[in-house]
Amino acid sequence: MMDELMGGEEWIEEGDEWIEEEEWIEDSWMELEKARGEKALKCSKRKSKATQKEYNSLEELKIIFEDTDNLNVEDTYGIKIKENSIIAGKHSKNNTSFKEVSVNKIKGKRFLEYVAGQIENVTGPELRLTLAFEKGYSIEVTDYSLVEEYK
Repeated sequence: MMDELMGGEEWIEEGDEWIEEEEWIEDSWMELEKARGEKALKCSKRKSKATQKEYNSLEELKIIFEDTDNLNVEDTYGIKIKENSIIAGKHSKNNTSFKEVSVNKIKGKRFLEYVAGQIENVTGPELRLTLAFEKGYSIEVTDYSLVEEYK
């Protein structure tokens, strides 16, 4: 009986860890949900300062959106994403080709949707995030480690 109780405690601890990870994911998506439907006012990418000396340096994407939910035209809402790779591009009309463009081309486009998932590749699981904007523009993010509000 005591062994069964001890096993139950281990399961609960593992469950708490899973819940914490799930909460992080939900918080990340909450930031993207807030920005959905808003127009991108600024979009920039650069190497993250904290990791420039590392071999696998992260890139940092910052997007500033208009914040029409607050009904104050001067309010903005920003998102910062850190990841291994950022590729901005535009899909053709028939959606068969993807042409790489500067992230500055996202300026003035509404943020429509995001799709996140995990893909298995040779080196293991890889997190992918796609941010879709109007007129066929999107940003492909690989192995993101942070999605948060940027002020």
